[in-house]
Amino acid sequence: MLKPSWIPTPLVEPEDRAPVPIVAVGPPPVWRTWSVLGHLTMLSVVLVGRLLIGRFEPASYGRRLRLTLERMGGLWIKAGQLASLRIDLLPEEICRELANLQSQALGFDGDLARRIVEHELQAPVDTHFDRWEATPMAAASIGQVHRARLRREQVWVAVKVQKPQSAELFDRDLAVIRRLARLLKLVRVRRHMHWDLGEHELRQIVKEELDFGYEASSTTRMRRTLRRHGVHVPRVFDAYSTPRVLVTELLPSVFMADYIRVAREDPERLRRWLAANDIDPRRVARRLVFSLERQMLEDNLFHGDMHPGNIVLLRGSRVALIDFGATNFTDAGYLRKFRLYTRAVVSQQHSKAADLALMLCARLPPIDTTLVRERLMRALRGWTSRTLVRELPYGERSLDSLILAVMRVLLGFRCTMEWAFLRLHRAISTLDASVVALHPALDSRRLTARYLADADRRARTSAVSARAIGRAIRAGGQADVMQERLRDYAMFQSTLVRRQAQTFRGAAGAAARVAAAVLRVAMLVVALQATAGAALLFRDWPGLPRLEPQTFALMLAIDFCIWRALRHVRRELSRRDVNLGRAPLTAA
Repeated sequence: MLKPSWIPTPLVEPEDRAPVPIVAVGPPPVWRTWSVLGHLTMLSVVLVGRLLIGRFEPASYGRRLRLTLERMGGLWIKAGQLASLRIDLLPEEICRELANLQSQALGFDGDLARRIVEHELQAPVDTHFDRWEATPMAAASIGQVHRARLRREQVWVAVKVQKPQSAELFDRDLAVIRRLARLLKLVRVRRHMHWDLGEHELRQIVKEELDFGYEASSTTRMRRTLRRHGVHVPRVFDAYSTPRVLVTELLPSVFMADYIRVAREDPERLRRWLAANDIDPRRVARRLVFSLERQMLEDNLFHGDMHPGNIVLLRGSRVALIDFGATNFTDAGYLRKFRLYTRAVVSQQHSKAADLALMLCARLPPIDTTLVRERLMRALRGWTSRTLVRELPYGERSLDSLILAVMRVLLGFRCTMEWAFLRLHRAISTLDASVVALHPALDSRRLTARYLADADRRARTSAVSARAIGRAIRAGGQADVMQERLRDYAMFQSTLVRRQAQTFRGAAGAAARVAAAVLRVAMLVVALQATAGAALLFRDWPGLPRLEPQTFALMLAIDFCIWRALRHVRRELSRRDVNLGRAPLTAA
């Protein structure tokens, strides 16, 4: 539990917070699907119309899209937030708007929430709670949170209650999205978007959103790992939690979002609060950045949505994190490549970082990799130069700005990114909103380099025996590092060769398809020539000489040989190399 000495004084009084609007809930109306289709049709008409007249403005359309999705509510909020990750496929302005999607914070009747809790716990609320506040303290699309106190433990808790009919509403919306994805795939609209993979990601999100057991498990695991980071995570009370009810420790409500608002409205008041609670904003920023990088690169279990509403400020420059519904991890092989990429970036190995950026792509179209590497190295060198100029805004020096610059280059060559990379980027970009408010002069490259040095030190410490001393420690640590570097080099070279082979095969395949098409036309010309010879042989045409049988036979034999040779070449060009075509693109 949170130590009392860590609890800060309030920054925003409860009465200053806007109450949660309460609305009646019921089953989704029968006309909802038609309403959704109407909204989608209108968005499509506007998009096509703007493109046809050449007046398409991504920022304006992104705003319209965001507002429409917020009106549609339900799963469409999640779909828009998922689409905001695809900065490799959608205009940056649209992704920025979709990233700001917020579900309408509408709550439902407190008595209904109380009945849901009683049904889930199979007992009256008073059995487990000696205090229960009927008015929700927060709300979202999937449920709302009530403040209560456990009777036996005498601990104040946050009780998250799932909104009625959420499962039915999500199922209806998911059915529409599934049909829409199939239609877009069938008519081959922007095939590189991989609509079916996006629908699969959304289905997994729905599964986890509708079962609070996933969030409870993630919170417990993150509580265990983040303890080593000096970051507090609320305790989960499993005895009172079910798939529709989640009971966690209630933390003091001094959110990073409050810090940002007060910093804008009353800086002097914020300065006094920081001094009274012994909080150094720069130290908090470094702690948050170090923790997120350690979550991603060492623990392989990271908070995927560290926006200001999920960060709690504590006394003594300590922090806590809440809401672990978006906890993610990365495939081990892909994470290894991302680690190498991060090291290459901060150590200014631009050539290696460019190669690794190509390895992090989901797939490469037939492109000139030399030209792509040159563009990537230019973007990397530009970012490194900007990190040296402290006078520049933080947004131009952050890791997020580097990722955006790299992805703009890749997007220009129609290279798409893995979902794993997009989830990592989402975690980094959401944290930036807090970092820029806490420490706008922070040097992302130097701070990441410092983190990597600490990570190497931790790895060496854990790799050697507690009884090893002196030279044995140093030699063992160096051997481990050398083995690690050799494995990294082998993985880097093998994956790069496969990527280059895939690109070459794609380019060769495209040329082969063009050549095969040309040969088909040539075969048709030969066949038409033979047909014309037969016509001249058997009929008299005015103005044309009659063809002798011997000449026709010789011409037919020559045409047959040419046609057969052309067919053989066309088959060779069209034949797919099965071994190359099926080769995996991950490191061995």
